[in-house]
Amino acid sequence: MANKSNLSDCFNILNKNGLKWYVEQYAIPASLNHVLPAKDTAIYPFVPGKIGVYTRMFDYFNYRLPLTKFLIEVCHFELACRGLNSDPDLNVFRAFYKLNRSGSRYTFEVRKKNECCYS
Repeated sequence: MANKSNLSDCFNILNKNGLKWYVEQYAIPASLNHVLPAKDTAIYPFVPGKIGVYTRMFDYFNYRLPLTKFLIEVCHFELACRGLNSDPDLNVFRAFYKLNRSGSRYTFEVRKKNECCYS
């Protein structure tokens, strides 16, 4: 069974009409050169020059393209954890990033080296 820890078992199930619907529904810019992978193409190992996107992210997390700085920071953290053969962990995330209010939105900023992550 495919899960977030076993990406080599996650395959494309979207067809051309489904891709067209997502591109139109979520206003994905054509400049991103979206490509529908073959049905037997796993999301991992990653295709050089491409970013694999789960359509459920649009529905459940209000995911939008182009990516926001917030999402890039979260993805960077996950990739760093996976590069160290570790699952992402919220406590470790808090050691590197802190929540920051920016107007009516929230984002993360890099925590200073000697700044405590708990009060």
